Amino acid sequence: MTDLTEALKPELWTVSSNEALKLFVAEPNGTAINFKPAFTYPVFGDSESIFGFKNLVIFLCFDHYTFYPFLNVKYDTKLNDEVEEPKDTIMKFLPESTVFKDEIKWVDAIKNEKETYSIPGTIVGGFESFAIYKIDMKQAAAVELHKRLQILVLLYIEAGSFIDHKDELWDLYVIYDTPNDPEDEPSIVGFVTAYNYWKYPGASNFDAGIKQSRKKISQFVILPNFQGQSIGSKTYSALYDLWLKDDQIVEIVVEDPNEHFDDMRDKSDLNRLKSVINLKDINLTKVKSEAWLETFRVEQKLEKRQFNRLVEMILLSNFKTFKNLSYKNIRLFIKQRLYNKNKEALLSLEKPVRLDKLQTAYQTLEEDYYRILNGLNLYPKRPIEEEANSSKRIKV
Repeated sequence: MTDLTEALKPELWTVSSNEALKLFVAEPNGTAINFKPAFTYPVFGDSESIFGFKNLVIFLCFDHYTFYPFLNVKYDTKLNDEVEEPKDTIMKFLPESTVFKDEIKWVDAIKNEKETYSIPGTIVGGFESFAIYKIDMKQAAAVELHKRLQILVLLYIEAGSFIDHKDELWDLYVIYDTPNDPEDEPSIVGFVTAYNYWKYPGASNFDAGIKQSRKKISQFVILPNFQGQSIGSKTYSALYDLWLKDDQIVEIVVEDPNEHFDDMRDKSDLNRLKSVINLKDINLTKVKSEAWLETFRVEQKLEKRQFNRLVEMILLSNFKTFKNLSYKNIRLFIKQRLYNKNKEALLSLEKPVRLDKLQTAYQTLEEDYYRILNGLNLYPKRPIEEEANSSKRIKV
């Protein structure tokens, strides 16, 4: 009886789905890169656990080039037939092409597909050995590629969800590591999805047939084995440069970024701005000019919240680096924005409490700004030749 009671203990039949799920990318040399998911609750539930099996392991493997998926599930014992098979659970989030159990069949399927396979899109940007392809979702191969990639959204983006590939307003960009030898296959590094929101261009432009849109970055995934190489920031910068050149796009925004993405975005935006203006020349007189602020913000296609953050960081950086600004005036300038943003809530408080809340919010923000600024070189020394041609830079 004791043995039976022990055997039926729930903890003996429960495993963390984060630990059970093993992800692999099969490399061209025959090896496989292994990495763990960040989340599994969208697939296996909020508890991120799987009940009813002993020594459960789920293998999900992708080809490095086509991302053709292979699934295998192993366990020693199953509690009873009423427990749902992990295969049935995860297959709901994988394309029908996924090969289960039969590894030889999977290898053959990849080989057959590659006989006629080409990336279903066109190169729109890149850096170093990496190329960014805009995927043509009108192609069947593009839809299939998206179905193979999209489970990574659930496994690596907090509260991530699938997009509707039939909605033509969605764009999919896939980043590939391209080898020097054209005979070798490229490897998928990550992908980005962005949505094109229609924006009313004003009466005269609307009558003239001028179209405008806001580009919203929705999903941004870099495979774990490629992280830590600044690929994310370089991809973001390359796409931003691409969209800056598109006259139809008037603003570039990000949907619900996490702290890590926010940091990368802030640093990338600051590095981009230093290439078009002399950041040292940005002072309180300029930033208090609504006309200057709006003109520059629109030129750079930045949303207001992000633009305000960048301006405030630049002011604090200028003060710390050159001591050419009044710290008190910078502090009051930033506090004014914080007050306006939270005016209704602050006005409900007694004045001493209100001032204390505002000061605390400012101190927290300033610390975060300096954390982001740490290590950035916003004032590179320019060669004499460039100084002579500085008139080419945007005047501030």
